[in-house]
Amino acid sequence: MTGHVWAYARVSTRDQNPQLQLDALAASGYDTLVMEKESGKRGVPRPAWEDMLPRPQAGDTVKFWKSDRWGRSAAHVLTVVNELRDRGVKIVSLTENFDLDTKEGRFMFAVLAAAAEYELELRAERQAEGIAAAKRREATGAMLPGKNKTGRPRAIGPAERATLRRLIDDGISVTEAARILKIGRSTAYQALTQS
Repeated sequence: MTGHVWAYARVSTRDQNPQLQLDALAASGYDTLVMEKESGKRGVPRPAWEDMLPRPQAGDTVKFWKSDRWGRSAAHVLTVVNELRDRGVKIVSLTENFDLDTKEGRFMFAVLAAAAEYELELRAERQAEGIAAAKRREATGAMLPGKNKTGRPRAIGPAERATLRRLIDDGISVTEAARILKIGRSTAYQALTQS
């Protein structure tokens, strides 16, 4: 008799779309899907993940799209993997071709988890450096060409703003107009207040 198959999917922010993971997990098959939209950073609670972890029993399988979906740190990921394996739970990654029942597979998993952690830390470091450099340029008045302040650029230009106004004048709600233009509702409201 085959055990229960648990599938776990996670995206880091409210804006990311989990559909790629969900499609892959559905194609491979599962009995229970656990999904959440939470950061994988240390200190950020992931209630669905924490609720799922004690549930798989010997003979069950836990599958996921990619090892970086487990988040936290390489050490944390490997600890969880070892705990699950000690309970007789099989672990399957859909995109990484390794078998955690072999020492080679566990080694590859450890390398990939460490690489994902390293990339996450590098990205955060680069982002912090970029923000600090932009703030220094802003303070000295030496902004990059075409920029006059730090932060995100304006989301829509004059043509989109004119289209937005035309839609509103035609009786379409701001929410619907924003959906048509594929912009956020708050961006639409902000654009309407601009001259």
